[in-house]
Amino acid sequence: MIDWLYTLPELSVLGLTILILVALIVFLPRLIRHIPGLAPSDAHSDFVLRMQATLFTMTSLVLAFTLVQADINFRQADALVSSEAARIDQLDRLLTRYGSDQARAVRPMLKAYAQSIVDREWPAMLRDKGDRTTDQAFAPISRHILALNPTSNRETLIMGEMLKSLDAIADLRASRLNIVTVALPLLYWYVVLFAVAMLIFVSCTIQQTAFRAIILSAQAAVVGAFLGFVFVMDQPFKGDGAVDPDAIVRVIARMQARSE
Repeated sequence: MIDWLYTLPELSVLGLTILILVALIVFLPRLIRHIPGLAPSDAHSDFVLRMQATLFTMTSLVLAFTLVQADINFRQADALVSSEAARIDQLDRLLTRYGSDQARAVRPMLKAYAQSIVDREWPAMLRDKGDRTTDQAFAPISRHILALNPTSNRETLIMGEMLKSLDAIADLRASRLNIVTVALPLLYWYVVLFAVAMLIFVSCTIQQTAFRAIILSAQAAVVGAFLGFVFVMDQPFKGDGAVDPDAIVRVIARMQARSE
């Protein structure tokens, strides 16, 4: 898809798709009527109107179902980032509760790792690139936690929970890096754009009156709004309303407060 569109405000994307479809409905009939055999006429209007209504219904249903799937993908991505932040916060609390100087020494490393996700990995992730610095920041955390030697039942229990959190953080990070590319398949966009093009084409063969032009423009605006909304929601990590690292930023602030 055209990634630069995600740099525009979401309302601008919606307005752009609506404007394009309405403009096609208004101006394309002036070209269609000059094509032999396709000139609008009252004799054909009844048949065309029935076909147009069917096409509009089918296109709207496909867009609506797709919007539901795009919303599910967005919520999954958001939940994944929130879970990762929660696990980082949990590991920091466990390190605090463990009580030894060796465990407390891991906390600045964990904070540096979380900060690296926000500052370095997130921008690189949006460019479909990895960040070696963040990889390197996680490695010493694992080594130092595994080097801890519990001396009581309490420390053994906390150690077990820390290992679970450590594994969960690694798994959630891998899942986040994988889901950043989640999007509707390109073939879907070809099919949808073809359906919209056929809807516009059929609508332009209807015998035009001022009233029909207004109604068809309103219909095109609805399809344009659906199409723009699906595009905005298609890639969860891009655009104004994209999933961002705010959950991890809040965890870093709590880790800092916990240190103080």
